[in-house]
Amino acid sequence: MSGTGTGSPAGPHPEEEEYAYLSGLGNSFSSEAIPGSLPANGQNSPLLCPLGLYAEQLSGTSFTTPRHRNQRTWMYRIKPSVTHDPFHPRDPPNPRLLADFHSAVATPTQLRWSPPDLPPHATPGIDFVDGLYTVCGAGSSFLRHGFAVHMYAANKSMDGCAFCNADGDFLIVPQQGKLLITTECGKMLVPPGEIVVIPQGFRFAVDLPDGPSRGYVSEIFGAHFQLPDLGPIGANGLASARDFLSPTAWFEQAHRPGYIIVQKYGGELFTATQDFSPFNVVAWHGNYVPYKYDLSKFCPFNTVLFDHADPSVNTVLTAPTDKPGVALLDFVIFPPRWLVAENTFRPPYYHRNCMSEFMGLIYGVYEAKADGFLPGGASLHSCMTPHGPDTKTYEVTISKLGGPDANTPTRLSGTLAFMFESALIPRVCRWALESPSRDLDYYQCWIGLKSHFSHVKDDGDGPATTGDNDKDGEK
Repeated sequence: MSGTGTGSPAGPHPEEEEYAYLSGLGNSFSSEAIPGSLPANGQNSPLLCPLGLYAEQLSGTSFTTPRHRNQRTWMYRIKPSVTHDPFHPRDPPNPRLLADFHSAVATPTQLRWSPPDLPPHATPGIDFVDGLYTVCGAGSSFLRHGFAVHMYAANKSMDGCAFCNADGDFLIVPQQGKLLITTECGKMLVPPGEIVVIPQGFRFAVDLPDGPSRGYVSEIFGAHFQLPDLGPIGANGLASARDFLSPTAWFEQAHRPGYIIVQKYGGELFTATQDFSPFNVVAWHGNYVPYKYDLSKFCPFNTVLFDHADPSVNTVLTAPTDKPGVALLDFVIFPPRWLVAENTFRPPYYHRNCMSEFMGLIYGVYEAKADGFLPGGASLHSCMTPHGPDTKTYEVTISKLGGPDANTPTRLSGTLAFMFESALIPRVCRWALESPSRDLDYYQCWIGLKSHFSHVKDDGDGPATTGDNDKDGEK
């Protein structure tokens, strides 16, 4: 049964007409699949809940977290989630998942991967849980501080099972293929070009309504995502809270013998069986909820006179640390936009950064990489490792200087790239380093950069010009 919330649902996209959403990030919502199923008089846990339901609270923060950061949701369900057999290590396991990175590899080398192959059509197929693998990360879920970057490739919907991540929050970025995600709060349809956040502890299942899917996942331990502060930008711009959508209550009541809960705990998978669906929540209220966001609604800010703005101006969501201005993880996008800076190298500049940057490409061509960085692929530039535009991008860009179009506004279109950026230094999983999709020649994209130095000096033997060619530049 589907239901609408008592908040104000946002207008659905045409392909989502059967789904209703609640609008706003950080709001406290109420939603009922059956009217009157929420307790009255402001009570959370009455002696007898309406319709004979069980009250169950899901806490996303400690009980004593300050009120403005406290997150929890009350659910009213047909049977409580505690009604299951003991957990056992999953058989088979997924050995390519990590939540503690002491055994991964430290490397400052620039890394790039081609898009992973989608699983071949096979029986029984690969679902989201089995298709998920870790690329890199830092810290530990046991210590409640750190992050992980995963990718996934699946060709099968989850059937008769649900996934629960006890380690942290998932931010999922589909690149190919829609995801229909059923959560304890309701359903969300998430096509490429949108993102979805599943907070720690929620049980969810991923269906693939239009076939095989692949994409990216960031995971944060001990923190939650929030909107970044806007500072001098003021009250408006970037991502707007009203454009984040949460599901409305939906439940299933059918008897489901042998239903499996897959729990990720410390990076390992455990399973427990029960005889009912975990999606038996008839009503809920609170501010700890899954949500999705359409990246086309992002309002970018940019340079209007000279120089290239730092990528932080494109932050959609951030998970802050205790140190002001330093992020455990930022989610940053590079959307279509106008470029108008005068007498300026408009692609991202060459730089080294105290942050580490994992990049992905959803569609199109990234503005700083003319070749080799493909939709569904990824790159990693770690702390203080130099990176920037490839040779072809640089040469094409500077060839325009002095020409009639040097200061002409241009619209960057047909592209959508993103970045997971963290103050922590990531270690890379061995299987990612050894993957056949790793581009071992990635460094070559910069080797062709030549010296354009044209200073004329007198060394006592007459004037000489240095830097006229590659050989001079290598001296």
